[in-house]
Amino acid sequence: MKLKSLIQTLLISLFLASSTGSFAQRSADILPFIPFNNESYENFPLITIKVIAHVVQRNPTYPENFKNNEQDQKTIRDLIEHCNRTYSKLTNPSIKIATNPKSIVDSRIRFRLDDIIFHVDSSGWDRNKFRIVNGGKWPYAIDSISKENKELFFFNLNAYRGFNLSDSLVVSTSNGPVILHKKDLQKWGKTTVVTVKEPIDELEPINATYFRRVDYNCTSDNWKKLTDSDDRHLHLFFTGASSKRIQFGCAPSPYFLNVSNYIFGGQWAGNQLTAHEIGHTLGLGHTNYPQFEDLPRKDKFCSGCPCNDKTISNNIMGYNGCRNYLSPLQIGSVYKNYSTKEKRIRMTTACDYDPTQTSFISNNQKWDRERTIQGDIVVKRKHSLAINQNLYLAKGASIYLEKKAHLIINNCVVSNACGSEWNGAVLCRKFKQKRIKPPRFNKGTIEFLAEGRFEKVIE
Repeated sequence: MKLKSLIQTLLISLFLASSTGSFAQRSADILPFIPFNNESYENFPLITIKVIAHVVQRNPTYPENFKNNEQDQKTIRDLIEHCNRTYSKLTNPSIKIATNPKSIVDSRIRFRLDDIIFHVDSSGWDRNKFRIVNGGKWPYAIDSISKENKELFFFNLNAYRGFNLSDSLVVSTSNGPVILHKKDLQKWGKTTVVTVKEPIDELEPINATYFRRVDYNCTSDNWKKLTDSDDRHLHLFFTGASSKRIQFGCAPSPYFLNVSNYIFGGQWAGNQLTAHEIGHTLGLGHTNYPQFEDLPRKDKFCSGCPCNDKTISNNIMGYNGCRNYLSPLQIGSVYKNYSTKEKRIRMTTACDYDPTQTSFISNNQKWDRERTIQGDIVVKRKHSLAINQNLYLAKGASIYLEKKAHLIINNCVVSNACGSEWNGAVLCRKFKQKRIKPPRFNKGTIEFLAEGRFEKVIE
C-alpha cells in the first residue's frame, strides 16, 4: 500500500508540475468572465441553455421508464428546476485552499425545458447490450471435452480472458449454435477449462465464443437517431439498461447527456446525478484531477459520502453526498464557453431577441471581453461605447446611437452567432422603442479601428 501511495503521489506531482503554466494562462483567460456576486446582471446577464428531454421507453406495455402522464412530466420539470436551484444557490467550498477567490452564490447559468418527447425504442432504451464476439481469433476451437464433468478445454490462456468477461458461451456444434451458461472457469497450466451448467452429452462442440457487454451510455446513437443531430439544444435522454437497474449517466458532448434508470434510483439521487452530468456538458471535468488552480489538489471520490474539509469536497463535479459548490474558475470557464463559442451560443436563449433585455449605455464604457446581447444596445446622448472584443447580437437586435453618441469597434467583430443576421446600427434623435426619428444634425458616429467591422447585418 505504501508503494502504491508513493506512486500515486509522484504521478500527481508530475501532473501538477507539467500543468502549472497552463493553469496560470487558463486562469488569466477566464478571469474576465467570472460573474462575481457584486457584478451587475446587466454586465453579466443569465446564460440560459435550451433543453429538450427525451424519455426512451422499452415498449408500450412495460416502458421501464417515465410514463407519458402529468405526474411523470412534472417530475422531469422538477428535475430541471432542481438543476436551476443547484446552479443558482451555491455554497462555500468544504475544502478551502489559499488561492480560493471569494465564493460565488449564483453561477448565472440556467436551463430552460422547451419540450418533453416520448419515444418507444427498445434499442435506444438499452444502454448495456450484449454482442457475440466474432473476429480476430474468436471463436476459439474446443480442443477437448469431458461430457461427464461438463467441461470444455481450450489449449491456450487467451480463451480464459474472454470467458472471464461473460456468464454465457456461444458454442458451435454439428447441429448448429447453442448457448451454454458458465458454472466455473479455471486455468490448468496453459489450458483454459470452462465448466458449464447444462449437460453436453448430446453435443459435439466445435468452437466457442462469448458475449461481450457493450456500454452505450456514452454513445451518440440516440442523439443522431432521435434528434437528427440537433445542435441547437441540450438533449437530455432518460433511458434504461437490461443488465443493471442502478442509476448511471454520461455526458460526452455539449449537445446531449444520458441518465439511465432514473426511476429506479430515487429522485434525490437522480437529481444529483443529472446536475453533475450537465456540468460535463458545460465543459467541466471531474475534480479528482483538478481542472483549475482554485480546486483542491486531492478530492477523494466516494459516492454519496459526507463532505469534509480535507479529503472529500462538496463540488458538483466530484463524487460526494453534497454537490453544492462550484469554484469561480469553473463558473468563469462555463460563462466564457457560452459567451465566445458560436456553437455554444446557438444552444442558448441569446439567439432569441428580447427587447426587455436592452442595454442602455448612459456613461462612457469600454467592453473588454466577448459577450452576447439578447436585446438592443442604446448609446445615450453624448456618451460613448468602445467595443474591444467580439460581440454577438440576436436576430432583430440593433445598436441605437442617440445624438452626439459615439461607437468604437476596435479590432473586433460585431456579428450574429445563431446562423442569422442582426439589424445593424441606427442613428436617432432619442431612443423610443415604438418611434425612432432620424437626427437632423449632431448625428451619432461610428469609428472602426484596425480590423473592427460589422458582420451578418441585414442589408
